[in-house]
Amino acid sequence: MSWQDNLDPASPAYKIGAATARYLRVVAGPGTGKSFALKRRVARLLDEGTRPDRILPVTFTNVAAEDLQREMLQVGVTGCKDIKGSTLHSLCMRILSRQQVLEAIGRIPRPLNNFEMEPLLYDLPNSFGNKKKRAERIRAYEAAWARLQHEQPINAATRQDNAFEMLLRDWLQFHKGMLIGEIIPYVYTYLRDNPSAPERELYDYVLVDEYQDLNKAEQAVIDLLCANANLLIVGDDDQSLYSFKYAHPAGIREFPKSHIETIDYEILECRRCPTKVVSMANSLISHNTDREPRQLIARPANGVGEVEIVQYTSLENEAVGIARFVNDLIENQGYRPGEILILAQRRSIGNPIGDALIGRRIPTKSYYREGVLDNGAAQERLAMLRLLANPLDRIALRWLLGLESNDFRSNAYARLRSYCEANGGEPWDVLVQLRDGRARIPNTRHLVTRFEEIETELNQLRQTGGLEEFVRKWLQNAISADDPFHNLVLDLAPTVEDPKALLDAIIDAVAKPDVPPDVAEVRIMSLHKSKGLSSSVVIIAGCVEGLLPTASGENATPAEKLASLEEQRRLFFVGLTRVKANPGEDRPGILVITSSRTMPLADAMQSGIRPARVVHGTAHVHASQFVRELGPDAPTPKQG
Repeated sequence: MSWQDNLDPASPAYKIGAATARYLRVVAGPGTGKSFALKRRVARLLDEGTRPDRILPVTFTNVAAEDLQREMLQVGVTGCKDIKGSTLHSLCMRILSRQQVLEAIGRIPRPLNNFEMEPLLYDLPNSFGNKKKRAERIRAYEAAWARLQHEQPINAATRQDNAFEMLLRDWLQFHKGMLIGEIIPYVYTYLRDNPSAPERELYDYVLVDEYQDLNKAEQAVIDLLCANANLLIVGDDDQSLYSFKYAHPAGIREFPKSHIETIDYEILECRRCPTKVVSMANSLISHNTDREPRQLIARPANGVGEVEIVQYTSLENEAVGIARFVNDLIENQGYRPGEILILAQRRSIGNPIGDALIGRRIPTKSYYREGVLDNGAAQERLAMLRLLANPLDRIALRWLLGLESNDFRSNAYARLRSYCEANGGEPWDVLVQLRDGRARIPNTRHLVTRFEEIETELNQLRQTGGLEEFVRKWLQNAISADDPFHNLVLDLAPTVEDPKALLDAIIDAVAKPDVPPDVAEVRIMSLHKSKGLSSSVVIIAGCVEGLLPTASGENATPAEKLASLEEQRRLFFVGLTRVKANPGEDRPGILVITSSRTMPLADAMQSGIRPARVVHGTAHVHASQFVRELGPDAPTPKQG
């Protein structure tokens, strides 16, 4: 087929597909069909003879990359199956793994998992504050990189900042690792400092989705990759949600100024949502000031939809009421559990709902409880597998050496590290020498004892037969059968041949925590996780002040408070627009917004909610101000 088959030449998809300008900016609201337009553009490029490997679609999530891969197969143009979508993080990891890049940057791109940060925090000096302060300094270091603040003289680091960063980098270099927040900036530095680098000539066409969610360093990397390439960016500043990842939504607004002769397109007809939901979403987001003013256009054929706003007397009643409603949808109205999406910003809201659903035997999957590496036993098993695959993995060894110690044996380890740096040895080899009495380092006896335990287990694991026996011995009885890590391992083991391949598969799976779009259960998750999804039934629970929107910190400036409020409003906007209408299949699109008047004080405190008042351990809360901003088409709240 041709890329333009069945396309109206006046449609945005046709114009975007046919455009030849070097820079294109597409502002696309939720549910407007941007993926369709991107597919047609890629198909046109292939039609005209562009090699698939010269086209790079950049997506924000792994699920989006996989979706693009599947959708391209449906286009039917030669070469579509060879188009490889990628997240920018994955692309940068591939670039950093090239030998000439490793030599240029002098670092090893072995990212630290969150739990592996713990010994780093203990190894950094107390002179930089307590453990919490040291963690804040690391986040500030990553934030400065993400925002490219080091290139702005007004943000020059203090002497103490420089000293801290030097020690931080020394630790990372010794352990041959890298913070996740360093990956993009190091690629940026490499590409910027090497204008003739082959990595700057890899692509002729780059297409970037969700551009508003990229941080400044990520946007700069895109520009460097496109030094001689055509660039199309797609996004919507009304859906920018990731300030905690240092997203730079101003980048999409300012793109035409920074990229001369940019051609602009807008896709604003919401093909997903019922008309009432579109009206409510427009009313809500119009309260934001930091945005390009625009309105989603409703599609009359989608119908009005069904919307309810319900307030319950208590959090317990809210959970029971939602479960009753979901049960009715399934038992009496023919909905499948996988068509129902429940959004709640905290476990303290989502978990009672999940419990109430499970109590009714409704298939349910909670994305609060699926942290594969949240369990300490799972962390220890992964570290042991890493060390089995590579005894020179200094990060895994450091973590395991400190286990079951209240300070990660930081003093003894500091002596070991100093010895290695002075004598040029590997920590593993020096520990073997200490064990055998061929080396002496004062006050390291407990460290050596712990090493002997690690070494003994690794030797036992090396003596196992097939992979099935290995997995049984490796997991031991430390992890329960219903633990997410245990389930992940059992799912992956039949697909690999040996422990090293199993490790690679686990690391790949852990690095892709995105929510699958198609499941058979009712899904419960945060509003952040729902981005990119749509569902026939959407329930937004826990819509109370202090949760939606969350309260700003006491020391926040007025500007910071406003920015936080507006991002929370964008988050609610995204939640509203997950609702999908399909009247032809008797799916009008159902949206339910719920709140409670009271909840246990402990739950309120856990969720960061400041109650309006407290009576005998019960927190009294108010409905979210966002409910009042939904406009005249929103229904009157009713009591549940």
